[in-house]
Amino acid sequence: MIVQALIQAAGSGVRLGLGPKAFVRLGGCTLLERALLLASKVAASTIVAVPPSEIDRASDLVGGKGVTIVPGCSRRSETTRRLIAEATAPWLLLHDVVHPFVSLDLMQRLLTEAQRSGAAAPGLHNSEFLYDRSGALLHAPGDVLIGQKPVVFSREAVLAGYASSPAPDGNSDPSLLDILERGGVRTSFVPGSSTNIKITTEGDLRLAEALIARETAQCRSEPA
Repeated sequence: MIVQALIQAAGSGVRLGLGPKAFVRLGGCTLLERALLLASKVAASTIVAVPPSEIDRASDLVGGKGVTIVPGCSRRSETTRRLIAEATAPWLLLHDVVHPFVSLDLMQRLLTEAQRSGAAAPGLHNSEFLYDRSGALLHAPGDVLIGQKPVVFSREAVLAGYASSPAPDGNSDPSLLDILERGGVRTSFVPGSSTNIKITTEGDLRLAEALIARETAQCRSEPA
């Protein structure tokens, strides 16, 4: 498989309160650097979308051979569409810097499943009862899947999905999986991981730092 990685790093980080998420540091490096290191293990090249005002900063940090940096958009779905428009490889891996604990094993399972089905994403079964805002029960534990990143998919399928989708109107914010469905490919799910957390709030960052500390302690305790 010839794979190109697409990295969403255009978030402003308003809820986290530390500036653009791409440059938030975790375990001695930025979330953007961690995402690039992960992508380089499976992808021949990488396209990164960052806030338009941060192009130079991102270029200084990770720019170089095999890395293209483009301005992101105000909506995540618009940033995804821009990344895909820049892509050229037959298989694409869409990742987000706010998921810093993706394993190589997970990416390899995603690549294998995507080649079989056309698209693959990690998913976790819900472990709690889910209710609507009125208190009515929607789903019991294990009934639904919580989607994670990254997503691996066929470029041909996603372009077909965009071609058959309504023109963007500034109000809708379709998911990538919905676009792929419109292109004739239903995304398959592989088992995700409870440690594949998404950093959105300060609490999420504290949890991520605790996971890094645990990893470091485990490495130090292993025999040489």
